[in-house]
Amino acid sequence: MFDFTRFEIIDISYTVIPGEDPDRPFAIQKALLQDYTFRYDILKTHSHVGTHVEVGAHFYEGGKTITDIPLDRFHGPGVLLPVREMVVTEEYCEGILEGKIKEGDIIVIRNDTGIKLSKQQIYLEGEEKLPKLTPSAAKWMVRYKPKLLVLDFIRFGEDIEETRQFHDILMSQGTWFVEFVDNLDKITRDRFYVMALPYKVQGLDSSFCRAIIIQEK
Repeated sequence: MFDFTRFEIIDISYTVIPGEDPDRPFAIQKALLQDYTFRYDILKTHSHVGTHVEVGAHFYEGGKTITDIPLDRFHGPGVLLPVREMVVTEEYCEGILEGKIKEGDIIVIRNDTGIKLSKQQIYLEGEEKLPKLTPSAAKWMVRYKPKLLVLDFIRFGEDIEETRQFHDILMSQGTWFVEFVDNLDKITRDRFYVMALPYKVQGLDSSFCRAIIIQEK
């Protein structure tokens, strides 16, 4: 059990604001149930809105869906990878994480370059200003068989080909991605506990999740 006089919970979930982003829509409408209590109809959205966890079916035809994967794959010990350079290579990962990372860790990748874009800026201006991960970084990470990658606003490569390589290197080995997170600046420890529990819907390639960090105070 966690002693919460010693530990704190950081909510790293992104707050979804209906109508905020046309590329990642979330439209709701107030309605009534049969007993005249309220409900909200979710009129339009998709499986990659807000903080979400992506699994094999996101990238592979016939890949594993959310309900195919044991729940213990969505939580566990984590390690922080602060990104302070515009290009994240194998050498960069090794320089930061060597001696800190353990097999099966969840890697939380935080953009510490000072270049922060809102979702709306990314939609209007594109991602070119953001730092990027490289396939060589993915090859270094996969040696440690991470359960999850938790990703700050950061690119997966220079172009679509590199982005697909990055996905394939990790997802082919059962590493899933958690995207659109917030409050990573509140992480003050190199190691902590991570949870990103998906909404349990059969057949989904990706699911909304409430993601948290539990770290020692």
